[in-house]
Amino acid sequence: MPDPAVPAHDVLALCAEASATLGPWLGTWETLDRHVADRHLAEAAAHWEYDLLADRPPWEAWDDTDILRAELATWLVRHAPARLRAQDAPEELLHRIRLIGLTGPTPWEGPYWPHHRY
Repeated sequence: MPDPAVPAHDVLALCAEASATLGPWLGTWETLDRHVADRHLAEAAAHWEYDLLADRPPWEAWDDTDILRAELATWLVRHAPARLRAQDAPEELLHRIRLIGLTGPTPWEGPYWPHHRY
């Protein structure tokens, strides 16, 4: 829907918590190759990046928070950049998504790490 009553990222969180799984919902989003789905993805990525950069899930999860966070981060790093570029997403958002995919202490210490307070 172009203008949903509830943001897509909130619907995803609800579906993931209700079904105790995230993968199928991300898989469905991945198959939606439309301008509206990509716009919602850009909004969701902007909403999620702060928490994912801090190694936290972007919503209060009941179970398996580390698994949920890792699955969402991996999916976002793999599938979002091309779709976000097609939406003319800000380069800063694309850069932060790249940072989400890095592991170890290096990203935190690098000069390009966003200066959020966590």
